[in-house]
Amino acid sequence: MKKFTYMILAGILWGFIGISVKLIDNEINPFSLNFFRFLTAFIILLILSPMLGKEKTGLKRENFKPYIIIGFLFALTSSLFVFAVSRTTISDTVLLQSVQPFFLMFIAYFWLKEKITATKIVTLIIGLVGIYIINPLHSGDFIGNMASLISGALFAVLTAYMRYEDKKIHHTSTLWYMLFATIFMIPFPFIFGIGMLAKNILYVLMLGGLGTGIAYLFYNLALEKMEAEVAALFAMILLPLSSIVLGIIIIGEIPSLKVIIGGIILLGSGIYLELHSKKVRN
Repeated sequence: MKKFTYMILAGILWGFIGISVKLIDNEINPFSLNFFRFLTAFIILLILSPMLGKEKTGLKRENFKPYIIIGFLFALTSSLFVFAVSRTTISDTVLLQSVQPFFLMFIAYFWLKEKITATKIVTLIIGLVGIYIINPLHSGDFIGNMASLISGALFAVLTAYMRYEDKKIHHTSTLWYMLFATIFMIPFPFIFGIGMLAKNILYVLMLGGLGTGIAYLFYNLALEKMEAEVAALFAMILLPLSSIVLGIIIIGEIPSLKVIIGGIILLGSGIYLELHSKKVRN
């Protein structure tokens, strides 16, 4: 029962990512903001991780290279997500990023030699119908919507790489993912400045602390007790759901009916694709 509690708490806290970015309202450049986000998350995990178990938090030499690559991909994916939220609506961002399973299907075919079945093709077509209904080319902000789609594609690359390296997210490894993500984001405050950081410090702490550091801490605790693929399915459902609901409650951002319908179709087909892919792999 605890694993589901941890997973639900993680999902709810992920919802604070979108609203934190919206509340900051571009008073900090999105890429500079992501540096402070990762730095905050790293500090929180550095403090809390050793308290959660006997595992050592030291970085093993054999993990150095994959952690750097994962940190880089995580930084790139998350930065595009934050940039997208700063440009378009929370609902468009989280739903369009849900194309990740479809990109993963093709990446896994060429890289991991996983089969593309007839069911996967049909599911892809249904997912494309959902994207067509959302209509990212003509609704919302075009650049923000495209950033969401690219973020979903890069997240698929990240997922495939972690599967290839057989790396699971847990509280010791995530600490180092966050560190390397922070390092990769260091240039941006110097390039774009820190904006109105002092004015928005509470929102930055909400983004890095609640939405990232503590959220992944709960996610890690859930992963210790459930399969990574099951946790990924929960994440696929909970992140957009909590983001949209909190967006409605806190900032009054109500998605249009076509976005809701298209999003349900896209999410539903993506979830089914993940379940089918798992069955094929097994």
